[in-house]
Amino acid sequence: MIQLNYRFEQEFSADIPYQLMRAGMTDPWLVLSGCKILGIIDEVEGIWTQIVGEDIPPVAIGKMGDLINMQQFSWLPDLIKKQWPKYVLDVIVENMHRYEIICHKEACTKRFKQRFTLGIHALAERESALVFNVRCFQQSESYEVIKARAIDRYA
Repeated sequence: MIQLNYRFEQEFSADIPYQLMRAGMTDPWLVLSGCKILGIIDEVEGIWTQIVGEDIPPVAIGKMGDLINMQQFSWLPDLIKKQWPKYVLDVIVENMHRYEIICHKEACTKRFKQRFTLGIHALAERESALVFNVRCFQQSESYEVIKARAIDRYA
């Protein structure tokens, strides 16, 4: 499950805090305010839309979508597949810090591990510690690659 917090800032009234929750990467987002479920939003043909529930301001829905789209779990799987197309069949987001990478069955996992371990540090955000469980298609063997959070030397 993935959870995000979003605060909708209004010009002439109090800000509204929202919590966005998603069970899986293909599921739409549940929108809550406090303990109250307000509705469900999803990206439909590139536009963030409320598909169920009470009226949430359209501008808030758009900004929630912007927040979701800039999260690492939204763009990192595609970037990994583009970086290593000969090796990676699919990338599954388990949660914000865990990913499962499924390699093509003919991919050399030893060579991919060497390349991926070095390359993921350049692709992923510095602030995040991530765990990648890597396995080949239709095989039970797997290994983990851990990308540690980078500590800024100048802080």
